[in-house]
Amino acid sequence: MNKMKELSLLLKNVKILYVEDELEVQRLNSETLSYLTSHLILAGDGQEAIEKYYEHKPHIIITDIKMPKLNGIEFIEEVRKTDKKTPVIFCTAYSQECYLLPAANLNIQGFVVKPLNYKKLKKLLFDIVEYLNLNSIIEVKINDMLSYDTNKGIFIFEDKEIHLNKKERALVELLIENKQRVVKYQEIENSVWGISDEYMSETALRTLIKNIRKKIPTNTIENVARQGYQIITT
Repeated sequence: MNKMKELSLLLKNVKILYVEDELEVQRLNSETLSYLTSHLILAGDGQEAIEKYYEHKPHIIITDIKMPKLNGIEFIEEVRKTDKKTPVIFCTAYSQECYLLPAANLNIQGFVVKPLNYKKLKKLLFDIVEYLNLNSIIEVKINDMLSYDTNKGIFIFEDKEIHLNKKERALVELLIENKQRVVKYQEIENSVWGISDEYMSETALRTLIKNIRKKIPTNTIENVARQGYQIITT
C-alpha cells in the first residue's frame, strides 16, 4: 500500500469535530469532509462544540473563528485547559492579525481561509493523521495482547472487544495520553469528574479503577501511592 492510500485509510477512521455556525457553509463543507472521514461530528457554535468535544473526544478539531455564544478562540481556550494535544485547524475568512494573534499560544496546527480549498485541507489533514499514527494516538498498543482503539473507545484483547462506560473511557484515555508519567489525582478529578461537575471521592476513584481492572489484564494500570495512576505499556 502506498503512503497516500495508507493515510486515506487512517483518516477514514479518525473522528473530526467540525464547527461552523453558517448552516449552508456547514452543509457544503461537511459533504466534503465526509469523503475523508467516516466519523464526522458537527456543531453549530462554540458552546455546542464544547459539549460535542467532551462527548466524542475527537482526534482533530476544525473550527470557524467568528461564531455566536463562544467564538472559535474561546472554544479552543476551553479545550486547552485540559487537552494540550488534540490538533486544531482554524477556518476563517479573516486574515488580519487581530483575529489570529489570540490563537498564537493555543498550539494550532493550521489555518485555512474560507472558502475551504479541498486540496490544501486534505494535505493538512494527511500531515496531522500521519503525526497521530506515528504517535500511536489512533490505535494504542498497550502490550502484545492488548491495544486501545481511540476511535471506538474500546480495548481489544486477543481480538475480543472490551467496552467501557463514559467515565471508564475518560480515565483510560487520560492515562494513555500521559502514558509516560504518573497522572495526578487532581488531573483525574478535573478531566474525568469535571465533565459533569461532580466531586471525585477516594471511594469513587477506587471503584472506577477496580471496574476497569476487571475488564483488562492485571498489572495494566498501576497505582503510585499518594501520587496517582499510570498505565503500563510495553
